[in-house]
Amino acid sequence: MNAMDVLKYTIMVISVAAMLLGVLIIAGVLVPRNLPDQYRVIMGIVVFLYGLYRFVIAYTRSPRR
Repeated sequence: MNAMDVLKYTIMVISVAAMLLGVLIIAGVLVPRNLPDQYRVIMGIVVFLYGLYRFVIAYTRSPRR
């Protein structure tokens, strides 16, 4: 396993963590109670989609040789 593989798997783990964070934000676990529900849901969706995007890019990107 070389350094590029380690970096790829690290990015994938962080991406999954971002997706989980987005789900927790949507569920209302990790946001202040005074934040309006519409903002909480939108913020959670954006964080989840960003994590999904980073995961797909890291998974599908071919290594440079």
